[in-house]
Amino acid sequence: MEGIDMSEKSVRSTVKSLEWIYGVVLALSISEAFMQFASDPNSNVPGIQWNRLLSLFSFLLLVVPFCHGMSRYFYEMYDKVQTDSHYAIWLLIDCIAFIVEAGLFFILARSLPQNLWLQFVSVVVVLLVWDVFWGAFVWKYRTKRISFWVIINLCTIPLLIVLLLGFYRSDSWWGISLTFLFILARTIADYWKGWEFYFPTQQIGSGRYNM
Repeated sequence: MEGIDMSEKSVRSTVKSLEWIYGVVLALSISEAFMQFASDPNSNVPGIQWNRLLSLFSFLLLVVPFCHGMSRYFYEMYDKVQTDSHYAIWLLIDCIAFIVEAGLFFILARSLPQNLWLQFVSVVVVLLVWDVFWGAFVWKYRTKRISFWVIINLCTIPLLIVLLLGFYRSDSWWGISLTFLFILARTIADYWKGWEFYFPTQQIGSGRYNM
């Protein structure tokens, strides 16, 4: 029994170590986004860049559910249930997927200026497409719990592509505004469909989460 407990602790330690890498890159991305919004006084364009506010909000509306979802996913897959002999393969697949997403978030953080909104939306599309491929793979071979991520992203991607084709000016305020609205709608749908996944309820007296 002690050997099993030690094994489970080792697995959780491995999971936390790899999860930490993803978290660090995301933290750097968030820091970079706020640095882009509030420029250094010694930079070429110092002070608060109010024309980047909607892009900053769009970034945060994406990074929060992605970070929240990653944390819940790791708990459901590696902490809540006993891992099997193939957990290492799945863990590496998940970590590669999440680290790529974290890298894309860093690129998003560097794309907040108004004249880079086309790049911003393009990176969002790449991020969602990547998440769809990973999510569909997990949905088919591992769990259906994250199916709503795949469906919501598949609904969002065409809207953003139409936006790119319809507003191709690099400084389009309409493009920036609609990007914010589409991402806001995506995040609302994400939490609405996945509320029980994101915020599991606890049964009184049982000490267990009702999922």
